[in-house]
Amino acid sequence: MIENNRISRVLTEEEVSAIRENIANLKGAFDFLQNLTPKERKNLPKINSANKIFAEDSIHILEGTPSWIPAALTAAEARKDLKLYEQLDPVILELEGLLRLMKDTQMLAGSEVFRVALSVYSLADAARKMPMEGAQSAYELLKTRFSQSINTTINTTEEGNTSDN
Repeated sequence: MIENNRISRVLTEEEVSAIRENIANLKGAFDFLQNLTPKERKNLPKINSANKIFAEDSIHILEGTPSWIPAALTAAEARKDLKLYEQLDPVILELEGLLRLMKDTQMLAGSEVFRVALSVYSLADAARKMPMEGAQSAYELLKTRFSQSINTTINTTEEGNTSDN
């Protein structure tokens, strides 16, 4: 079983507290962040590497202050938006990488404990057939929980599939 134990770590209360404090500090530094609705995410025009030059060229035109451009469109505001877009890009990449590592580590820890649970369930099943003391009640408890977890997994998967369609 040792060869399957790729992670063996628990965070201390101090570490959890420090992590939460750092997240709060990070959120504070980004107090201007906006929460979009799904409709907004879908409908907003989006900048990407292909149309970024188009946006930059439009800013250069704005800087010339042609008379046909309304005063509400300013190069200064457009430059600020473009600068923020560029500044957030590497931060987002770093955070996405960190989040992926955290999710993978959580999945691995969960998998390891579930693998142990499956082994205990199999051992209880084998021990009750011998019969060994306490094995039957352990098996019955685990059988009920195992059946519930399988049904929950199936229902969650089915619900997820129908919502994607």
